[in-house]
This record gives sequence, structure tokens and C-alpha cells, in this order.
Amino acid sequence: MSFLVDYHMHTLFSDGKDTYPAYLENARKKDLSEIGFTDHITLETVDWSVKEIDYPVLKENLRSLCNNFSEDVQVRFGLEVDYFEHREDELRDIIAYFPVDYVIGSVHFLGRWNFDTDESLYGKWPNDELYRRYFEQVQKAAKSGLFDIIGHFDLIKKLRCWPENDQSSLYEETLKVLREADIVMELNTSGIDRPCGEFFPSRKILEMASRIGIPITLGSDAHSPEQVGRHFDEAISMLKEVGFTRITRFRNRKRSEIII
Repeated sequence: MSFLVDYHMHTLFSDGKDTYPAYLENARKKDLSEIGFTDHITLETVDWSVKEIDYPVLKENLRSLCNNFSEDVQVRFGLEVDYFEHREDELRDIIAYFPVDYVIGSVHFLGRWNFDTDESLYGKWPNDELYRRYFEQVQKAAKSGLFDIIGHFDLIKKLRCWPENDQSSLYEETLKVLREADIVMELNTSGIDRPCGEFFPSRKILEMASRIGIPITLGSDAHSPEQVGRHFDEAISMLKEVGFTRITRFRNRKRSEIII
């Protein structure tokens, strides 16, 4: 597995459970060639994001780690940034502050509702309506030019929020927006361990993405060191089965590819 990357993990700076060295050590054990730390940045007041007062510390600590990575595992400076459509200038300024290799754009909120963790509003609207609203935000995130990667593409299903009707046309429409925006999609393996019990995105969406020509990268969404590289063997097998032959990697916001 030495050619693989894991581009999505969280440390004590946001809602992770450990420090950089612990994740790096597990990456060595998993024989990964490259990892990226992506602590949360969000404009909402939550307890799982990097606090603004800690931005300078995050910047200096992670930049130092990236500049002094070991030969066996290279380290990349990433961020996972929540998209808010009316606050793009604020997001652009925050991203510009950090010397990032890549930025994951994610949608965790519909309005002020953090649907990712707050179950209280499920059932207020048809699930089809939630899917429409969610993927509308994903499309706007892709078009914003802020991000290099769209994270956990179909996160709306996380808590077993399944659509009432087939959403294939909505998925395809959104994938075409990603293609037009020349943005990478993440295969986020954490979904296997969530209530939905499957990758983000699903195999069906991966098949569509392969056909449309969306570049792909890998992320475990690790919140503890033992989750680094989780389910990657299964992920690589699925990617090959649906037609992917390459994984995207980043440095200084420029892309290259690894053959799988």
C-alpha cells in the first residue's frame, strides 16, 4: 500500500483525539506514502473546529511538520473548510492565511442546521428535499473556486437519511458541476463506520463519477490514529472495479497522479 495517500484526518486542533506524531506513526504502520492533516475550519460557533485564536499556532506547527517530514511518509498541509454560500470572501481570506497544499470543501450545514450531528430536524422535510438542498450547496461549493477537493460527496445520507425517490439525475448533475469546475472528489472511507454503512460516495455514484471523468483522491476522515487508512484495501478494490486507474495527490495546490 506504499503508494497510497490519506488526505483527511483531524487532530486535537479540532475534534481529533491525538497529535500529529501519533497519526504519522500509524501512517508508517499502514505503509502509506503521504498523509495530509485537515482540521476543521468553520464560520459557525461549534466545539469541533479550530478556534480563530489558534490559527497562528496551527499554521506554524503544521508548516514545520510539513517542512521536516520523514523520508518514508510525506506530510501535506490541508484544511477541511465548511462552505457557506454568502460568506465566500471570509472563507477566501482564511484559506489565504494558511500555506496549504490543498483544501477540502465540505457541506455540514443546511442554513444554520448542522445536519451532520444534529438529528432534531430530520423528518421536518421530505428527505428528497434535503437531498436537493444539500447537493445545491455542494454544487455552489464546487463553483466557488475555493476548494481543491469536495469532501464526503453524499454526506447527507450519514444518519441513514435515504431519499424517497431515485436521485440519479441530481447526482449526475452535481458530478458534471464538479467536472466543469475541475475539482477532485474524495472517496471518504469513514462512511463504513457511520450509520449509513457505506463509503462516501456510494458505489453507484463512483460508477457515475468514473464515467464522467471526475478525478478521485482518498481520505479516511480519521479522528484517532488507529483510523488512518481505514478500509483502504476495500476502497482501492472498488475504485478499480468501477474504472478508476489513478489517485490524485497535491503539493502547493498543484495536482499529480498515482497509478493504482
